[in-house]
Amino acid sequence: MTGPVAFPAISAPGVGALERANVALSDADASNIGQRFEQMLWAEMLTHAGLEKAFSQGGGEAASAFSRYVVEAVAKDIAESHPLGLADAVKFNAGPAPQPRVDKIS
Repeated sequence: MTGPVAFPAISAPGVGALERANVALSDADASNIGQRFEQMLWAEMLTHAGLEKAFSQGGGEAASAFSRYVVEAVAKDIAESHPLGLADAVKFNAGPAPQPRVDKIS
């Protein structure tokens, strides 16, 4: 049996595991990832608390189809206005490595 079919026009460039591990994220990328993670966490907590069900109650299929989008919008607003601090943790752990300080000796 052969391996999966690869289409050169849409395949990802070959990056090894070591090369992926050594790539550091910029501050903006790390902050964006952290904020999106907080948004996802808030959305799941709000859904678990019953907000999605409350929005779709009595609205039929149309309300249940769009209630997730409303929960996502509320979660995004909460993540932006009341951050949990996870974005800073991602930025600290996945951001660019600090450059060592080199003192010049005269």
